[in-house]
Amino acid sequence: MDGAAAGLRGRCRRGCRGPGEERERAGAARGAAGYELRLPDGATDVRSTAIDTVNGPAAKVATAATVGRIADVEYITRAGWGADESLRFKADGTENSPQAYYPAQVMTVHHTAGVNGDPDPAATIRSYYYLHAITNDWGDIGYHYLIDEAGLVYEGRYSGTDGIPAHDADGKMVTAFHTSGNNSGNLGIALLCNSNEQPPTAAARRSLVRLLGALSSYHDFDPEAAVTFVNPVNGVSKNVQMINGHRDWLSTECPGTTLYGDLPALRKDAAAELSQPQV
Repeated sequence: MDGAAAGLRGRCRRGCRGPGEERERAGAARGAAGYELRLPDGATDVRSTAIDTVNGPAAKVATAATVGRIADVEYITRAGWGADESLRFKADGTENSPQAYYPAQVMTVHHTAGVNGDPDPAATIRSYYYLHAITNDWGDIGYHYLIDEAGLVYEGRYSGTDGIPAHDADGKMVTAFHTSGNNSGNLGIALLCNSNEQPPTAAARRSLVRLLGALSSYHDFDPEAAVTFVNPVNGVSKNVQMINGHRDWLSTECPGTTLYGDLPALRKDAAAELSQPQV
């Protein structure tokens, strides 16, 4: 690996194709010639992925349709962060993961567990896109939205062109790939940070609150509600908070210690957003 690589990611999985039970570690690798992973005794089916967000593929970004709005929340479109849409397709031209739409029921918060102080968030998103779409074979990036440390919001999973990001024209939500076994009807927002090491920046937190508020308004959600999620694909149900964390669904450190601990306050702040006038 080139010494300028900005992040490393190692994970140990047991019998899962998507983001199932997992343990994640990430850290800066500036100046490193390689890296070493220490695994638990008896660990099997192990995969390590190194993400180079500095020397990865460059992208030429179009000047049109790079910014959009959801109520008063501005976001950077897929074109804006340089998504290579060809990654969504197989060699025969068919889409790897065709869009499926269901009514949204809950919102799940994640952190990407990468480096803090990322100098090029758009490049990092392109790296995660490649990891998810090609390496993991999911056909697209796993999250519906992402937020960087400056508070910029990015469109995630492709959902067509006739609705707001992550939705179709009827307001149904596209299925993404962020909570294995419970993806349909579950909206995923990822902060580009490692919240085990430090809390998200004030700008990122503020954008998260505003986005949660805008989406709650759009779906008529109560951000502070406890709800029963019913998987529309298999009918399996789970009692969760309307705004929850990745670890509420399966064994993982995500969304990190500080962000998970902040969820009660985030729910209250998102609810307060609903009383603000929308522009």
